[in-house]
Amino acid sequence: MADKFYLGIDYGIKKTGIAIAQKVTKESRPLKIIYKDYIDEIGKILEEWDIDKIVVGFPDHVGKKASKIQGEINNFVNTLKKNINPSIEVILFDEQLSSELAKNDFAEMRNLGFTRKKNSDYDDISASIILQSWINENIMD
Repeated sequence: MADKFYLGIDYGIKKTGIAIAQKVTKESRPLKIIYKDYIDEIGKILEEWDIDKIVVGFPDHVGKKASKIQGEINNFVNTLKKNINPSIEVILFDEQLSSELAKNDFAEMRNLGFTRKKNSDYDDISASIILQSWINENIMD
């Protein structure tokens, strides 16, 4: 595959949202929600797509004590790094407000009839918001 892609991840203990963005278009879109075997499933995605960077949402509460989810995400990232090609860069990116934005986007999509997903299945949208935010802040034309 000539095109490179970025992978966005909104990690959760019960489910993890996955998004993809093409390096050329710099536009993110939801890909899927993973409910178990995160590392194996991400490995399959890495085989299917030519991933250059992985952006993992991280709740960076500046000046506050580290939360339980921050530790879980760090453990997930360390496990991920051990199980993927070392040439793929893994980046932690502040995900503040991504879940709230995803809930709002998801509600609007349901109201307009664009999705029939369950009310709580917006993690892939959140991953897309995280990835698009990282692209907007870090990738220049």
